[in-house]
Amino acid sequence: MSDSRLGDEVTDYFSKPGTVSQWWTPESGPLAFHYAAEIQALADEFAIDSSWRVLDVGTGPGRFGAFFAARGCRVTGVDLNPDMLEIARANARRHGVSDRFDVVKGSAEDLSSFGEGEFDVVLCMELFDHLPHLDRALVEMRRRLKPDGHFLFTYVPSESIYGGLGNVYRRLLTAFKPGDRMISRTYSLRDVRAQLDRSGLRLEEYWGVGVLCANAQTRLLGSNALVRGLTAIARAESSRWPYYRLPWLARHAAHVVGHARPRKVDAG
Repeated sequence: MSDSRLGDEVTDYFSKPGTVSQWWTPESGPLAFHYAAEIQALADEFAIDSSWRVLDVGTGPGRFGAFFAARGCRVTGVDLNPDMLEIARANARRHGVSDRFDVVKGSAEDLSSFGEGEFDVVLCMELFDHLPHLDRALVEMRRRLKPDGHFLFTYVPSESIYGGLGNVYRRLLTAFKPGDRMISRTYSLRDVRAQLDRSGLRLEEYWGVGVLCANAQTRLLGSNALVRGLTAIARAESSRWPYYRLPWLARHAAHVVGHARPRKVDAG
């Protein structure tokens, strides 16, 4: 399948009501503790200025947008999916931040409705693995950042247990059910550094969530003894180590939370 056709399929899927909202429930699902640790990592490790303007690309249910808005930032959330937009608005009201958190329909690959250098922070959380053209999206997001801005993102590492198992599942699905398609992908740390570099961003630091989390997609396996056992292991790990700072552990976690900044351009 061509990249163009795959990109159209992904966009079509994520634009439709009754799709993403059926499985993407990070705040209430069985792995809510895992996804809460991503926010905890930012709360502990990333200093926030209440005067910042924040663009939350692929806002989903608005978890990260509400987090920044609750700290005084003015946030604009962007998402393709109409259900997610409504859920994000409801979450903004629930957290009492609807006056500082707006959401609009839009695509990560076309942010031309926003000005260049308009935002202090651009977020791209839980989205790398679903973008058909990550390179295009990164260039768009880099353009919206101020020269001294911050780019925060998450991705699923191919080095992790979860990422490795997901890649095996993807290959099996392609071999035995070619008509079905798994709209997600993994990246190595080297891939991520290279993609960021090509778009004019430099990776500054990163943290990892869930080295022992082998299944962060319970929608694929349902609920059975195996899944419950894997979830119990992940929960026990999270209660002791919500996230990791050590680079080796961080890049082998189920999700990496990364912080990048615009690369300085030589005046000469």
